[in-house]
Amino acid sequence: MVRSLITKIVGRSKRRHTLYLEIRPDGIAWATPGNEAGFIECSPAKREQELAAAVEQNGWTGASTTLVLPLDQYQVFQLDRPEGVEESELGDALKWKLKDFLDFSPSDAVSDVFPFPKDASRGRGDLVNVVAARKSLVRELVDLVENSDLELVSIDIAELALRHLVARLDESQRGAALVHMRGRYGQMVVCKGDVLYLSRRLDVAAEDLHDASRQENAVQSLALEMQRSLDYYESQLGQVPPALIRFVTRDTSLPLSSMLGSYLAGVVEPLDWSDVGVEDGIDSRCLVAWSASLAAANRSSDERQEVDLYVEELRPRKEKLQAGSAVALLMVVLLFLIAVAGFVRYQNAELTTKLADQQRRTDQLQQTVDQLTREAEARQPDPQIEAALQRVNDTLIRRQRLLAQVERLMTDDSAGFAASLSALARQVPGGLWLTRIQLNSQTDHVALNGRTQAGQLVPQYLEALGEEPAFQGRTFGLFRLDRGEDKRWIEFSVATDQDAEDAE
Repeated sequence: MVRSLITKIVGRSKRRHTLYLEIRPDGIAWATPGNEAGFIECSPAKREQELAAAVEQNGWTGASTTLVLPLDQYQVFQLDRPEGVEESELGDALKWKLKDFLDFSPSDAVSDVFPFPKDASRGRGDLVNVVAARKSLVRELVDLVENSDLELVSIDIAELALRHLVARLDESQRGAALVHMRGRYGQMVVCKGDVLYLSRRLDVAAEDLHDASRQENAVQSLALEMQRSLDYYESQLGQVPPALIRFVTRDTSLPLSSMLGSYLAGVVEPLDWSDVGVEDGIDSRCLVAWSASLAAANRSSDERQEVDLYVEELRPRKEKLQAGSAVALLMVVLLFLIAVAGFVRYQNAELTTKLADQQRRTDQLQQTVDQLTREAEARQPDPQIEAALQRVNDTLIRRQRLLAQVERLMTDDSAGFAASLSALARQVPGGLWLTRIQLNSQTDHVALNGRTQAGQLVPQYLEALGEEPAFQGRTFGLFRLDRGEDKRWIEFSVATDQDAEDAE
């Protein structure tokens, strides 16, 4: 914010490009000095979006822009120049005389004037051309240009833009005429040198010229309008009509020159672009904007025909600073910068102090870590603890081996132990535990030892085993119950034969 404020005060802004625009109903025509022109097709609703995109793409940001109004966006009237009115006030003074001719209030109009040729007044006094446009329409176009990051410098009108082109065609300074056909109408401009004498709207639509059923009537109407313009130029303005009329239209395949030739006294021919230094031609939709870019720095006539409808009330308001105010503002800015610098210096000091404290804490933590590391390295493992760990590991290894052997026996169907062990485990009742199991697959011997809290559980367990397929047909010949020394448990032993017990 401070930098932009200082930039505005010292006025260091630069304009790198010059741009000419004509906002049309079907799009935006643009041109830059150097025979560069183009057309952006878009609807009115997308103008701002498309123009902003073109500005960014072509690097036009901040370009000095001249806006050219099409013929249907303003009106021109010839009025007597009032005496005693300064040149800068003519536009506002004369627009109130147009209240009977405008379809809107003069208070809603922006206006400017340009000289009427003195040799064409024919004794009617000092005349001026008054240009009036609706303020709301112009303001909308101004907002469009400014919202696209362009710097609007002036607003011109179509015929004054086209006269720069016609002036190049009139090398003899005796007069030249140009007809520019647009979509819904045409425009005829007659100049002598770089002075505009006549501009006339030709109410013939391009589609009528292409429609076979209406073409003949359209050509006759166009020729009649052009001939009337030339007659007015001769009879009312006292000028010799030009013998050659250049024609510019977008559709070059339509032979308008030959079609109009039979109805006009003069010669009509298409514009030869090489006559104006353009080899490849210009899109006719860009003709007005491109013609505006041909404005010569020096004019051969003393009558400077220029208008600028970018009136003060449409321009952004810029407050002018007096020298004392500017100095005071600069002092405020400098004081602000000094305050900011002091605040930054204070923050730097605070941060330096915090950094030093943090560094001290880091050093202390590092010392603690080093001390703990040395203490940990100094500690030797306890031999007793290592021996105990070894014993635990050995026990785990033995149990794992035993478990693996049991699993092999459980899954080995050929040994016949899987079914028997499953039956023994399945029928064990609650309150009874087996402490020893002896199975012999060769002699079919079974011996069981265990503990129980109730003596009757043993017969029940043996009876349940007899129902298992693995124990069917087996008879337990040994059955013994003993009370343990602590009198809490009953220890029992059962076997399928007495010899097995004796063998133990």
